[in-house]
Amino acid sequence: MFAATRIPGVFWYAQRKPGALSENSYLFVTGAGNVLVDPLPFDDATYAELERLGGIERVVVLTADRQTAAREIAERCSVRLISAPTHRETIFEGAKAIALLDQRRDGEFAISIPAQRAVVAGGSVVGSPAGALSLPEESECADARKAALGLRRILRENPKALLVATGEPILSGAYDLLYHALYDRAGAEIHRINLEELEFRDERAEHAEQPDRYHGFDAEVGFVIGARELGYRVSTLPPGQYFCPLHGHAREEEMFFVLAGEPSIRTLSGTLRCRKGDFIALPVGESGTHQLLNESAAPATVLLLGRTEEFEACYYPDSDKLLVDMEMPLRGDRRSIMVRATPELDYFDGEE
Repeated sequence: MFAATRIPGVFWYAQRKPGALSENSYLFVTGAGNVLVDPLPFDDATYAELERLGGIERVVVLTADRQTAAREIAERCSVRLISAPTHRETIFEGAKAIALLDQRRDGEFAISIPAQRAVVAGGSVVGSPAGALSLPEESECADARKAALGLRRILRENPKALLVATGEPILSGAYDLLYHALYDRAGAEIHRINLEELEFRDERAEHAEQPDRYHGFDAEVGFVIGARELGYRVSTLPPGQYFCPLHGHAREEEMFFVLAGEPSIRTLSGTLRCRKGDFIALPVGESGTHQLLNESAAPATVLLLGRTEEFEACYYPDSDKLLVDMEMPLRGDRRSIMVRATPELDYFDGEE
């Protein structure tokens, strides 16, 4: 039967045989219809339970040996079957396909659900031994080290939960477990990536509307190669574009390094016109308040490096906003809150 997980809207169906690892399917309950992922052969009682949970709107299959069951269920329920999406294609609301490079079979993919910090990994990773992860046998891969490096696209998502087709799903601490599995297979090679290998995209535009001048192409670097205490990414800004509003950090010191072009750094004491090879320090507090933009006639590319803090506060002088990031949510599942910085309130304001 399908059991609710601690991830909101996600149900887990497991088949267990003596002496064998668990085989898993997952049901995602969404406002646009439920999605069944990596289904196993179901009996009539399981089909009835699916109907009680709202039925299904589509079936997604990641794992090769689930293709037959997925096709039969999709035909029986007269719903769409997704088995070969393109990289970053929307699979269902809030979920995108992540093409996995250099795996055992062409076309392997995972599903990323950023809002839940969850990734459905299919058969690319095994949930074993208990509380850990392992990779497929080296003999199954044409190049096992290269296949391990190809799974860094999952690391890029910084997952907390990793839902696997075989073995026990990981519902907390998935990034660290996957990192160690990849390091055991590929060694220090996991810590290196070339600028040419990075995936650049206008990521913020995928999640929310934004002013026309805030478009650029960013590539995550730190999560991909195992960084935890430092965050770094590379951003390319077309002419006339801004990376971010003017803001200052309370805890996260940053540094920018210009890789190409002539970007500008606007500060409270003036604007710096930079060039290739420039290092720019951005201390915490008022003196490090900054805005990255491109006032030149050519694209500019910048490495952005900073400390990673679970708890942080940023002040935005132009709009008088205050952003607070929290390690643990204080209301619902929200870990970040943006509020007006003024007027400041008295300690007992609004209290009876």
